[in-house]
Amino acid sequence: MYINEERLAKLARVIVKAMVAQGNVELKVPESAAVDRVTRIFVDNMVEEQKIEEEAERMVDKLGRQAQGMDQRKIILGIKERLAKEKGFSL
Repeated sequence: MYINEERLAKLARVIVKAMVAQGNVELKVPESAAVDRVTRIFVDNMVEEQKIEEEAERMVDKLGRQAQGMDQRKIILGIKERLAKEKGFSL
């Protein structure tokens, strides 16, 4: 999965502006710093999810013949969900 930081930054900017405009948050830092932080959170989250997915795919590859005839995507998803739960990560 390619992580497009520019698109994530645009999304973060929209979210921060909307939350401020709706009165849901009061910024104690400049808006640009809040946008940068939210962007970093998005990127870090996507990187972690990508790592979990890659680990799940490696585990399925190790199963090899045991997983033949089964839906590989379902197996990967199940393993990915279990790994995420073990790591305390929300998908």
